[in-house]
Amino acid sequence: MTTSPRTDDGMPIGGWVLKADPAVFDVASMLEEYGQVFRYPVPAGSRADLMDAGQPCFLFQADTSRVVGIWAIGEVVAPVLTAPLDPDDPDAGEQLYAEVELLPLEKGLALGKLRDHKVLANCELVVSPDAANPVVLRPEEVRALEEFDFSFVEPTEEQLANLEEALGSDETGLIFQLVGSTRSLGVLDDGSEDELLSVVTVSDDGAFELGRFQELTDALDLIRLHAADLELDDPVDPPAPGELPDADPVAVMLVEDGTLGLYRIGPDRFELYEPDEGGGYEPVASFASVVDAVTGIMESVEEVDVDEPGEVEPG
Repeated sequence: MTTSPRTDDGMPIGGWVLKADPAVFDVASMLEEYGQVFRYPVPAGSRADLMDAGQPCFLFQADTSRVVGIWAIGEVVAPVLTAPLDPDDPDAGEQLYAEVELLPLEKGLALGKLRDHKVLANCELVVSPDAANPVVLRPEEVRALEEFDFSFVEPTEEQLANLEEALGSDETGLIFQLVGSTRSLGVLDDGSEDELLSVVTVSDDGAFELGRFQELTDALDLIRLHAADLELDDPVDPPAPGELPDADPVAVMLVEDGTLGLYRIGPDRFELYEPDEGGGYEPVASFASVVDAVTGIMESVEEVDVDEPGEVEPG
């Protein structure tokens, strides 16, 4: 049975909490302009390196002018990104950012409710209030949070337009990632002048580029070739209806409406999940092998402009 990834001190990772600090980052302005938090600065370290697409993520705000507690919910959409502090000033330095999609709540979940909860009372956010970002949530703590009823603030058309413009201007972006037990494969737009998609492999030996392609389908075809001998983690149990399996996905892909996640829920069973309109997840395809899954994803991909890596629709 696959276990959750763990921090250096052995804590199983079910998700993350980002603690908002106005002195570090102006969350209020980002929410006002874009209707969500899509990026937040985090310190470099082993925990930041463990943030990966599909992991649940929560935003905690300690502003005493309102309820102190969790005020936005979503997920990590890509590994951390290093970006210049000021694109117009090469001497301004760089900052590491968590790439997330956190949607604001109409009513925050108060810290007092976390302290009073039999599971959440022991979470790192409560017992270690001075812990640096990102704060870890164990799998059972994520499940406990998901049992609360939340209502989200719907973004305005202007906010959605601002968000599309902001994300469209990003110079880099992970489009697809396939994760094995010892190495991973990915397709990304690295912002290079040739405007080609880069296929990379990452392992303990480092990161290496395998090829560059104009079309996403060609990049995925190379991923499929390497997937045939990729060693995978053991299968996990199938989830309850409307939920995701209690493990990290084998593969993730950014699409127009969110993130697709591929999970191995049997020796010869891989299921592809996508977000549904109710805020949960539903399986949309099933495959007998990871190679078949990549093939299915390839067949569902329409022509993609490399300048807009997120504009992919699932089949």
